[in-house]
Amino acid sequence: MTTEVAATIDPVTFEVIRHKLWSINEEGSATMIHVSGSPVVHATDYNFGLYTAEGEMAVIGVYLLVPVYTGSMAIREFLRRFDDIADGDVFIINDPYIAAEHQNDVQFCAPFHHDGRFVAWIGCMAHQVDLGGTDVGSWCPTASDTFQEGLRIPPGRIVRRGTLNQELWDMITNNTRMPFTVANDMTAFLSGLRVATERLHELCDRYGADAVAGVMSQSIDASERALREILTTLPDGEFEHIAWLDRPAGADSRESELLTISCRMTKAGDRLVFDFDGSDPESAGYGMATRAGTVGAVATLMLCLFGSEVPWNHGLMRPVEVVAQDGRCVTAVSPMPVSGGAAAANWVAMNAAAGAITKMVSFSERYGGLAFGPGDGSWQLAQFGGLNQYDEPFAAMYLDSLLWGGPAFCDRDGVDSGGAMVILGGGTQDVEQQEVGQPLLYLWRREVPDSGGAGRHRGGNGIEFAMTPIDTDEVSGVMATHGTKLPNRTGIFGGLPGSCARFEIVRGADALSELGRGTTIERLDAVRGDYEELPGVNAGLVIRPGEIVNVRLQNGGGYGDPILRDPDAVREDLRTGAVSDDVARRIYGVVVSDGTVDADGTERRRDEIRSARRAAMVAPAGSPDPPTPPMPIAADRWGESLRFRPANDPTAPPGAYCAHCDAELGAVRGDWRALAGTVALAARDLGPLVQLPDELVARQYVCPHCVAALWVEILPADAPPWRDFELR
Repeated sequence: MTTEVAATIDPVTFEVIRHKLWSINEEGSATMIHVSGSPVVHATDYNFGLYTAEGEMAVIGVYLLVPVYTGSMAIREFLRRFDDIADGDVFIINDPYIAAEHQNDVQFCAPFHHDGRFVAWIGCMAHQVDLGGTDVGSWCPTASDTFQEGLRIPPGRIVRRGTLNQELWDMITNNTRMPFTVANDMTAFLSGLRVATERLHELCDRYGADAVAGVMSQSIDASERALREILTTLPDGEFEHIAWLDRPAGADSRESELLTISCRMTKAGDRLVFDFDGSDPESAGYGMATRAGTVGAVATLMLCLFGSEVPWNHGLMRPVEVVAQDGRCVTAVSPMPVSGGAAAANWVAMNAAAGAITKMVSFSERYGGLAFGPGDGSWQLAQFGGLNQYDEPFAAMYLDSLLWGGPAFCDRDGVDSGGAMVILGGGTQDVEQQEVGQPLLYLWRREVPDSGGAGRHRGGNGIEFAMTPIDTDEVSGVMATHGTKLPNRTGIFGGLPGSCARFEIVRGADALSELGRGTTIERLDAVRGDYEELPGVNAGLVIRPGEIVNVRLQNGGGYGDPILRDPDAVREDLRTGAVSDDVARRIYGVVVSDGTVDADGTERRRDEIRSARRAAMVAPAGSPDPPTPPMPIAADRWGESLRFRPANDPTAPPGAYCAHCDAELGAVRGDWRALAGTVALAARDLGPLVQLPDELVARQYVCPHCVAALWVEILPADAPPWRDFELR
């Protein structure tokens, strides 16, 4: 549509059409979820979107977000490959090396024509419960190549001019262990697309196709302009964050290796470039991500973060470039296995990108409130299959793992069981619905005290859930995650990380008999059996009736120094059970007696913590020799750690000052950490649910004067140094 035609849309009509497009998208989405019988879809592992004729995101559902952007990539691939796109076509793709996270994410896209004009696209997707491969559910974490994973569907038509491609349909359903569920999902896709198509025709009949296409285009243009305006207010420079993916060192190995995922974000004017070239090379095994998954993860971050300031659509990606060579662990190419990468390397890449953005926006008074530690840590896959209580084949993915705690912000705690950033409108499965359809009995699904990272504002606590098979001889399982050896949900500006992930099992137990005798089972040690902490990746796991599996999640990191938390907030956490008395005293330094804060005891305990930091502190490294020129910093502060003019003396010389005590630290000539004292932390200093293997170290950077915590990091002992920021 031309700018001249678009300019004729009056503001009232523009808003009516814009809101109607959202309504159409919601109706198509609702139709799809109501037709689908899949518990995965009902737990919101799906999405629906409207795209421009060129494939840009115009209206985005609030469910699984990464495939919304891969849907845009898919549409552009359809446009590139096919020159005979017609009314009544529906295209399909799930090839992760082109436009998907992994094979389970099947995408349907329908071109929309009105009165012979190609106006837009409608797209939808959902995770399929099974598309073949070596393991039930098609998450194949021990696959050595992609041919051991699920069916790959290249770009093509599932419907041609209104006629179903029955041969392709049959090929898909013949390559799944759950043909009825998969066929029903694909029927749900077509139903949602049909309803959205009808509503778009009604809208175009009333206002004209030019107006509808123009509103889409103008909305995207407006968001692009607004984001570019925001970016111009933020400092230019490079912002770096490194994260790690822990995974088995080899097939059937209980030892872990750490893959480095590095993001160096360059901000220049009104553009952002995310460079992942510093990440480790691809290698066969669990967790590799495709380029589509990684770019989709960055798009998710941009939508969720800047979408709180700007209407979210493709305009939030126009100023963004993602750079990475093929063949990195975040850009794996065929035949590298990638089924597990849908919630592994690309999520860690999103964490690294989030860290870089946090370091940038924290220089801004206006946008510093957007800073947060990684929103999503690890997806703890719990996929089970076998014969259910009706002697029918089943494959079920439990989405309880979405109920992790959210990260803390500068002005509030993280949300307990707050859900996933990658599925903003998501929920989880209904316990009773799962038990009706699957032969697994829940023993508990509950929040875990102390699982959120401590801080001036604490991270949200998340859940654990335990189950035992019932009315079946056994179930087989695939349980896979990362974050069992180190927390990916790190805190910021002195906040501590949230809990590590964990899989546990009690073998040889007979929980069903215990329940039959009236025994209440509230802990794993309440039944006789052999307790085992499972490794991060388990394929072919066999669980028998009465044995218990427990899944504990990673959770949000804290914001700010824990000993600066309001003692009354800690008292309330104790009252609600969110924090234990041990953590309240030992980490927050708060003493509560008979439900009341002991002010004198709290002051003494916090003084003890400060004294311990001072005694353990290694003095600042100081300026490099020979000294380099000071970094140009025009901002007033960096988050909760640094000021660049003391608050009580605006005429003081430029340089870095402690944001807590205003003590002068010196000029920033490279890594700002050179101005801070360093305290080595043990695992128990980080929280009772954080692990710290021998190859990892935890460091707390503190003001050398008041010993307030400025930053906490966990990294391999031999990790190369990096700079959080280098301003220009």
